[in-house]
Amino acid sequence: MKVSTDGVLFGAWVDYAGATRILDIGTGTGLLALISAQRNAQARIDALEIDDDAAAQAAENMAASPWADRVRVHRADARRVHAGDPYDLILCNPPYYSGYSTSPDARIGLAKHSGELTFPQLIAAVEKHLAPDGRLAVIIPANREEQFLPEAGRIGLAPSRRCLVRYVSHRPPKRVLLELDRGGATTLESEMTIEATGPFDYTPEYRALIGDLMLNF
Repeated sequence: MKVSTDGVLFGAWVDYAGATRILDIGTGTGLLALISAQRNAQARIDALEIDDDAAAQAAENMAASPWADRVRVHRADARRVHAGDPYDLILCNPPYYSGYSTSPDARIGLAKHSGELTFPQLIAAVEKHLAPDGRLAVIIPANREEQFLPEAGRIGLAPSRRCLVRYVSHRPPKRVLLELDRGGATTLESEMTIEATGPFDYTPEYRALIGDLMLNF
């Protein structure tokens, strides 16, 4: 699994303040769990991954990081695992290419397509693990937001922060970053553009957001 632009952007955007227990569902390489540890110096982080090889790679990455004592990788299915204590913050960069042809590589298919974890299943897992005053953060395609929000609303979650993401300034938004909670507060709206005109012409706002996470950026 490669580190994706979506993953870095999402990990940089999430607000980790105040969280003492963080759950990363579908950690892949462990990117979001590692960013969580870098951005929050106190939190204990559990990272779930269903694929054996990806979980092993994530565990290696955690062990080689400065935060190995605070991050644990579990080879587990989020739909079946049971945690003892609830989490203040749950992160997920979920499989979301519903309706598209699946990848010929079964492991990439698990990571990118919704055959293994649907939105209802994700929300059911969140319902089991999220503290009453906890937050859920996800990145999803903008055109699937209308499918996701009713599922989240079923357990009382509504957006408190929302950011539309354009890959290039002249193209329509392709992703939406959402932070949801049960507070019912007004949603803080924003937009982000990654590239101004084309490849590697990164906008100042994007550079400022992810600068501390990237080498030679």
